[in-house]
Amino acid sequence: MAAGGMAVNSEARLWGPFKELEQTVHAAIHRKIPDAIHDLEIALKKHKPDFIALLKNPPKNAMYRTAVRNSTKEGLPVMGDQTKQTFSQQFIEEALILSDLFDMSEIAAVELLMAGERQQAEFPGLTRGLVAVLLYYDGQKSLVNSLRTLLQSREGRMWTMELTPDLSSMVNQYTDQLIQKDRLINTILDQLNNMDLTKEMDRLQRDRAIGPPKHKKQVSDLYREIQIILADCLFCLATQQPLEKADTLRLIQHLRADNSLSADGTLDPVSLCLLMALLYCFDVSLLEHEDGREILQRLPMMTDSTYIPDIHQDLMSTRAWANPGLKSVVLLAWGVTLRQLNQYQTPTGVNGICEEDEVVINEALEANVFHFLRLAVVAVHDFHKEEYYLKKIHGLITDFIFHMPLKVKELRTRGDEAARIAASQSSLEPPTSPSHGFQYLLRLVSLYKFVRLAGDLLPPSLYVPYIQMLIGLSSNPQSAHYCFDLLKVNGMGSGGPASAVSWQHIFLSLNQYYASLRREVPSGADMSHMGLRGPHPRGITPQELEGLVVVLKLCRVVSENNENCRVAFCENQQWQVAVVLFGLVTCSIPLDLKAEIFRVLAAFAKTPDVAASLWHMLEASQILTTVQSSSSSQSGIQVELEEVETRAEEFPMTRAFLSLLDSLTDIPVPPGLGAGLRAPGFQPYLEFVKDNVFEKFYARSYKNPSEKWEVASDCVRILCKLLREYEVVGSDFGEEFVEVQMGGIVPANKSPGYILMLHLLKDSHFLSTVLKILDDSVRQLETYKTIPGQEALESASLLCLQLIETSLEKSGTFLDACRETGASAMVSAMDRLLLSINPRSGKADHLVNVTKFIQFSIPLPEHAQSAMKILYRVCHSAPVQVALVNLFTSNQTSHLELLHGFVECLEVEEPEQMVEKTIHLPEEEDDSREIGHVRNSTRQYLLQVLLRSLDQPSPNLAHLLLGFDIRKSVNRTLLQDPGILGSPKTCLHAVLSLLERGVGTHSGPTCLRDTPRLSELAYKLIYLLAANRETSTPTLRYLRTTRDFLYRQLQHLPFTQQFYKRPVMISQSWLLKLIAIELRLTALNRQRSHTLRLMKALLDDGSEGQTVLQPAIGDEADLTYDRFTDQSLQTSYLSQTARPFRSRQVRRKLLGLLDEVDFSQRYPPTMQLEFFELSMIEQAIKSVETRTEQDVLYCDVKRLHCVLMNELNNYQGNIMVTQRPRVLEEVENILQHVVLRNRIRQELYTKQQALEAWRQVTEVLLTACPEDLLTAEDRQTVLFELLQELQRKVTEDDALTELTAPVAGIILTLMTNLRQCFCQDSVTDEETSQFLTMLDSTVGQGQTGSWGQVSGSRTQFASSLQLVLRGVIDHILLSSGGQQRVRANLYGALLYYRQIAQKPKSLTHIDTEAGGDGVGKRILADAHSEYEQLRRENVATILSYGDNFMDMVCRDACDGHDVGRMLALSVLDTILSMDKFQQWMTFMSSKGYLQHLVDSLLHDDQQLQTLVSATPQLRVLYIYLSKLSLLTRVAESAVGAHTLLQCGVMQRLAGCVFFDLRPDFDRDEAGVDTEEDFLPSPMARYRQLLFAALKFCLAMLTSLGIENQDCGNQVMQFILSHGEVFHGILRDRQPSLRLPALRELALTTAVLTRANARGIPDAEFDDLDPAGIELKGQKVRIERQMLALMPKYCISERVNKQLKLLESDESTRGRDLSSELAVVFLEVSSNVTSYCRAVISTSGPTSQFSRVLFRPSLDEALARDLGSTDDTSFLSISTVQAPSLGVVVYQLRQCATHFMSVYESHKQHLRKLQSLADLSTDDLKQFSGVEEKLTSHQRQKLAKNRLTKIVRYKEEQLQYFAYILENCLFMLWRHLEYYLIHCVPVNQQTSVYQSQTRRHTQLRRLQDLTGISHSSLGESESESLPDIDRQLMMGVTSEDIETLKQTANSAIHDSLLKKIQKIDQEYCKSRTHYSFVEALIRRVRRLLRLNTGS
Repeated sequence: MAAGGMAVNSEARLWGPFKELEQTVHAAIHRKIPDAIHDLEIALKKHKPDFIALLKNPPKNAMYRTAVRNSTKEGLPVMGDQTKQTFSQQFIEEALILSDLFDMSEIAAVELLMAGERQQAEFPGLTRGLVAVLLYYDGQKSLVNSLRTLLQSREGRMWTMELTPDLSSMVNQYTDQLIQKDRLINTILDQLNNMDLTKEMDRLQRDRAIGPPKHKKQVSDLYREIQIILADCLFCLATQQPLEKADTLRLIQHLRADNSLSADGTLDPVSLCLLMALLYCFDVSLLEHEDGREILQRLPMMTDSTYIPDIHQDLMSTRAWANPGLKSVVLLAWGVTLRQLNQYQTPTGVNGICEEDEVVINEALEANVFHFLRLAVVAVHDFHKEEYYLKKIHGLITDFIFHMPLKVKELRTRGDEAARIAASQSSLEPPTSPSHGFQYLLRLVSLYKFVRLAGDLLPPSLYVPYIQMLIGLSSNPQSAHYCFDLLKVNGMGSGGPASAVSWQHIFLSLNQYYASLRREVPSGADMSHMGLRGPHPRGITPQELEGLVVVLKLCRVVSENNENCRVAFCENQQWQVAVVLFGLVTCSIPLDLKAEIFRVLAAFAKTPDVAASLWHMLEASQILTTVQSSSSSQSGIQVELEEVETRAEEFPMTRAFLSLLDSLTDIPVPPGLGAGLRAPGFQPYLEFVKDNVFEKFYARSYKNPSEKWEVASDCVRILCKLLREYEVVGSDFGEEFVEVQMGGIVPANKSPGYILMLHLLKDSHFLSTVLKILDDSVRQLETYKTIPGQEALESASLLCLQLIETSLEKSGTFLDACRETGASAMVSAMDRLLLSINPRSGKADHLVNVTKFIQFSIPLPEHAQSAMKILYRVCHSAPVQVALVNLFTSNQTSHLELLHGFVECLEVEEPEQMVEKTIHLPEEEDDSREIGHVRNSTRQYLLQVLLRSLDQPSPNLAHLLLGFDIRKSVNRTLLQDPGILGSPKTCLHAVLSLLERGVGTHSGPTCLRDTPRLSELAYKLIYLLAANRETSTPTLRYLRTTRDFLYRQLQHLPFTQQFYKRPVMISQSWLLKLIAIELRLTALNRQRSHTLRLMKALLDDGSEGQTVLQPAIGDEADLTYDRFTDQSLQTSYLSQTARPFRSRQVRRKLLGLLDEVDFSQRYPPTMQLEFFELSMIEQAIKSVETRTEQDVLYCDVKRLHCVLMNELNNYQGNIMVTQRPRVLEEVENILQHVVLRNRIRQELYTKQQALEAWRQVTEVLLTACPEDLLTAEDRQTVLFELLQELQRKVTEDDALTELTAPVAGIILTLMTNLRQCFCQDSVTDEETSQFLTMLDSTVGQGQTGSWGQVSGSRTQFASSLQLVLRGVIDHILLSSGGQQRVRANLYGALLYYRQIAQKPKSLTHIDTEAGGDGVGKRILADAHSEYEQLRRENVATILSYGDNFMDMVCRDACDGHDVGRMLALSVLDTILSMDKFQQWMTFMSSKGYLQHLVDSLLHDDQQLQTLVSATPQLRVLYIYLSKLSLLTRVAESAVGAHTLLQCGVMQRLAGCVFFDLRPDFDRDEAGVDTEEDFLPSPMARYRQLLFAALKFCLAMLTSLGIENQDCGNQVMQFILSHGEVFHGILRDRQPSLRLPALRELALTTAVLTRANARGIPDAEFDDLDPAGIELKGQKVRIERQMLALMPKYCISERVNKQLKLLESDESTRGRDLSSELAVVFLEVSSNVTSYCRAVISTSGPTSQFSRVLFRPSLDEALARDLGSTDDTSFLSISTVQAPSLGVVVYQLRQCATHFMSVYESHKQHLRKLQSLADLSTDDLKQFSGVEEKLTSHQRQKLAKNRLTKIVRYKEEQLQYFAYILENCLFMLWRHLEYYLIHCVPVNQQTSVYQSQTRRHTQLRRLQDLTGISHSSLGESESESLPDIDRQLMMGVTSEDIETLKQTANSAIHDSLLKKIQKIDQEYCKSRTHYSFVEALIRRVRRLLRLNTGS
């Protein structure tokens, strides 16, 4: 037992459990949470011993003390912990001191001290011991507060808590046991007897348990609250059910000994509460109800026969009471109760006691009971705030009047007698005696009849009390009206004199006084000092003065509370109240009377019409001298202030005059005030208030210290109002003059607001005074003591704060106007002035003083609100931020206190009220002074301060308040929970605590329900912290690791709007954006478990037996609440186990979030106006529209109202007089319409933000998160669901364009991911399979599974794909007529969709016969059929939309936004590729769209020419490329190519000038392809233009074939029309291998090869036609240049060295530039070889008649490196003579050699690709090309892509090698056959020349080669020479033939031919059906064997 009791409770048994109990009781009873009832029952059972031994601590124990002393070494066991915890010696000493201090168990003291140490962050500046003291009292308060709540919720007679029957029964039974069995009432009273605040504080002070002043105040406040709550417990019991006799006697006994009075003589709140409890015990008013029998059973005095006798005996005993007044009140209540009981049947023996009621009442009256009630009970400070106190005292008095009328009459008789005695002995002061009871009774409340009759024949001594009673009764509009009527009726006597208590008598008397005083007015000199000598001898007596003051006060109260009475006073011409009162003020009367007159006038001024007349009366009376008279004497209120009030040190008149000005300034000051005699305006009054009163109030002495601050407060209230109403206008900054009577020209007065701004924005005495008030206020507040005038001081400081706040609001506009008008005023920005030096402290701490008010946000919420607004307005600039940070951190203690003040602001639990506002702006001034609204506004402004500060450079105020370390880099901060490592509690902790309340419960975050606006700002703050570069890392780390914030919040998404009364969508949007950032960063940082949890929460559909996500190691089941699980199957949160519970399939959370975005919006109907013109109203609305910080356009309703009212007031006409009410009604309707507009705009913005947030989460989920966390099939399913849901929402009839437009971008992203799902993995698998099939069919068998999988995916989702396609097309059609950006996104989505159905390029090259077995063929056939089937379905779907869709796409392709045009052209391209029946092409051709596109090529020529300039228009380039791509697609079919030829496309291209603008040089770096740069170089841009055209030409030539001579001719015409460009390309003067140049040459040679595939027949040219001659010359020139490329593009050692060098360089960069260069190089070589082969093959059917292109020399064939000589010499040689046959042999040898090495390399890389998982780390690192740390999966993926690319390059090289081998072998055979068989040497052809020339079938010789003649002679000479001369010049001699025969065997050796034959057998036969190479090898061998002798 000892060991168990010795265990330390870490929650502190005297604090933590009591706090939990209080929360549980509050949740069950006040919040009525059903789930809390069970917890309440358990808690009540647990804490019953605590209620029985209320506030009694566990006793000290010697064993515990010993254990605690030894805990420094041995430690103490801690509940829930396996090990013991040791403590320091200092800790043990503090714990023992705490144990002795509160006489508690040593273990309990240890627990308290531990809790104090943990809670130190909540109490900055306090030690753990001082915090423990606070926690001790706070725990006691929580315990008794719980008890009070339980007792309040009991069933009873006065109120009900509306509890459920079960809960009510449980509470009643529990409390009945405490009351009856455990004597709770005695326990409470015993505790109250023992509690003495003074003794307690002395004891704490003696033991050093009291800290700084704030701590002392906190302790004393807690102690007082405990006392009051204990008393309140008895009050609740007695009020609901009277106490039993014993308890009542015990309460009377306590009150008898109680003499607790406050300093002002009023009862202590505890004593008052106990007195009220006793009075309710005597309350029998319920007997008057019908259900009397039931009531009788509840009243102890009716059920207990001894109750009344015993109570009566105790009360009437002679035992003295410590406070006789208490006894008198109790006796009065008891006497009234006895009188009431006389009317009912009472228990036996009670009737006699009831007859003694008058005896009891008399004794009460003799004790001056009414005097005591008024001065000690009703005068209690908060008495009128307690409803049941008021009811009880009101009932007591009214029951006395009603039930004892004779006693009331007796009192009146005594009063009259006392008045007569006083009248006869006027020199004596009437004593306070029972005869004055009627006076005090009148001062309370009474019945109407009593009030009416009490005023009849009222003696003078009762006159003032009677009027004071009327004043008390006139405290509301209705009673004020009754009072006015009463006194009005009293004055309507039947011909006789009016009653003394009547308005007629009162105002007639005032008139008489005024007439008398006006006749006897002294001279001005005497009058100025009248106040010092007293009133005029024939003036007003003190008794009259008292009566006048009190009747004026009655007049004031009635006027203040009822406007009709106010108007009646002023409009009564007989009374002339205002005239008489102004007249009296100008007379010599006492200052008190003047003050009351000013207050009455101030009450009159509350009516605007009256105030306007009062202004002119005030000006005319010259009470305040505004016009200086010629006499030297001074008079007026200024003199009385300086001479009378200042000397008397009392200022009633000045304060009253200030109240009059305060009321008068509630309306605009009349612009003509004082006109004529002075410069009109308010300036004299402003100077009086500001200069004479406010700026001097510090220099004056005050008899009453509180009056000092009241004067200051009254002044600042007026000034603040004037400044708030000031609108900055330019006219104030100029000098204007007015003419006055007898004064000439004087400067015009400025507006008061301008003058105040002028003095506030400079270092003036006025500003110094304002700041000094703030300094004094802060200093006083920091003492935590109350001084006289504390409320006035607080009011003055609040107004000063509001003055600074308003000046800050207007300073920007004021300074701008000052600069624009060039005014000479010297002003500065207010924020800079606030950073000036405080002369009192010598520091720049004005802003610190302002901020310190935030520390007092609990007692002074309005001060904190205003201070926060000031902070919000000054924190916009970086210098102020730096200054604030430095000021706040200059003192560590002050910094922690300020920080704690900010935290306290955020932690206030006040729900936001439902306020109908258009759009909530931080800048909007809200006049609501409701405490909850003020505190919420303060919290919202604090978050706005943090949000605004975050944008400033580091360090800023937000970093400081949110807990970031500003001493070092902010992004290195390690955020901790409060108290961890000394971390203070910051605003970040408070914000997160706010957002986390209710998380994990069924209802979700409570902040969304209670404080939605604050929640929105809080979520935004967290998001911006996560999005900020400096704060992102520490914030997200803290949210993730310490709070698990996002995952727990995500469980409650979406925040369904129907569950909340106010909008919560914006909060959800910020949270979603925050989740998107978290997903992105966790994925980026490879924090897979965190990413997986969030993905699971968003995407899990709860499918039975499956999950969307791949499980990760160590993942735990989610046990938190999820709204989307099936409620019928869901277990409670507390009962869930570790095994995840699977309900049936539910909607994914991501889709649920989208469901919350409603794409429809209800718009207000058009305004129907009768008096206003609609267009003018719309124009007025637009003139007052502005934008919020979120860029939401809204209309300022206040400004619009002003505009409409000004328009209405300026309109003059008779119709406005009669119909003005209807016009005002229409104005109201307009304003309501505008409010509705604003709300709709806000709703639209909210929906847009919600959709944007959803988009971010969706896109991050699908693009940034690891792909392996989501299976491919499930990813596709999710994408289809999202796409179909979006398309469904978009195509709804009432969907808004503003919301559907952004959806297009989302669809584009989703479609991109969908395409990636279908294409990414399949492409790589297909490519691998392609390479395997081509090289090794046995290895490729393992890939068949992937084919089947791909086929299945497209088949499985076939219907979904068609739905998606239809949705995209529907969306496109819906967006017609505009929204080009929307259609551009949709076109992009359509393009990505097309790629899903597009057959991979690899499939088009697969030889289906290479599989070797039927299975492979079937798999490939299935794949082909799948794509074909999907293509057919897509085409059918597209064609089903008919011409509308075609026409829209074509129109967008021809006109519109550039991006839209490009995408539309691409869409046309893809559709044409699918449309095998060419319906779209037919439509384009028939409607003229195709012709338009062709014609636009020439139209865009001028713009395209700018692309080679320094300032290119890249959009023209991209549009051109899109057009050429489309035309290329059209040209891919024969029909399309023919159509384009008919449209004249080649003529348009030939006519384009931009082709001729090829740059002369290229500055690109060698080997670097810069075409992918953002801004390509001029050469790169030109090449893009040229490449597109050349590819188009290739498409045309390929589609029409070599048989179409017209196409080839037109292509050649295009080339020859830009001949110089192509000659320059073919000249190829590049010194090294450069990829762009090689690509350019490859395309050019490819086009030339295709265009000249038929050769150049001589018959085409007419030798006599100049154009034909020129054309022939250009063609021959091209032929010569093509031949010159043959030796250069052989695979030489020089080229190999360059490629190897590049390969070594790129190995570390992960690039394959060398492979790409090799491919393009071989492409050029194959094109040149193909060209030469075409020239030979088309020139004749056999070698005898075909042309020969190469000389009969094999020297190059034997060379090691063909390019050993430099390029310049090689080029010069090639231009002199034709290339030799050795070049062809060299090419054969090199190709054969390199083919084998590439072939082996290809197989090696293919094996590595197949065994990717088995690659070593070094291989993976090599092929991935990335040095940084990557996961193995990521590195394998990179390596796979790289290997796939390498294998593809190797395959292309092998194809080109094979093609070159075939062509070279053919050319070798033709040339060998010619030279060895048919050639006639030159030296043998003379004799046979004549016959040969006459033969039609002459032999073709090498001399016919035009290139040789052209190369040996000039072009002009060679053309003029006959063929015979050219043949003789360059003939082949017999020596050349002989040399050829000798070298042929060594050059063309058999090993070369065998190598070629092997290549053909292993590779080429798998690609072709013909054994072409083998036949050529046989013929070459035969030629060599027969003609060389080998």
